Amino acid sequence: MAVFCSSGVVTELCPKPGDTVSFHTQILVNGMLEIPEQKPDIEELLNTAIEITVHKALTITVKAPVGRKVLVAGTLDFGVEYIADVPDQKVHFAHYELPFQALVKNNDGSLLPFDFDLNLYNVHICIEHVEVHEVDGRSFLKEIVLLIWLQPKAD
Repeated sequence: MAVFCSSGVVTELCPKPGDTVSFHTQILVNGMLEIPEQKPDIEELLNTAIEITVHKALTITVKAPVGRKVLVAGTLDFGVEYIADVPDQKVHFAHYELPFQALVKNNDGSLLPFDFDLNLYNVHICIEHVEVHEVDGRSFLKEIVLLIWLQPKAD
């Protein structure tokens, strides 16, 4: 288990100019979230915090078409800070644990060869985009774009 990103939009694990991005995929973690019952309503969303933990990264073989893919699965611990819609307008924080899974193939979309060795690569997760929009006092919409990429390990 490895933690890849923390606190807001983190760019140090995103590809840098000159990095080799041998294999990648992008996933969208989106949808509606409700403020927990014990918390007050939202007046204004302020900030987000994200920590990503990868629980599994392994190579799997698929039967049709025959080939290999890298399965990456984990959790995105997502927090939102907001001003409460109450007279004293205290700042509150709500926390959510969001699972994700992704399948990584060749950059052209083709399957990986049978001799692909995941041990020769580092798995990176880049938070490319985070956006939240209040829907009503109890719910908000989140849109998070993750880039999951493999980089060859240094010799």
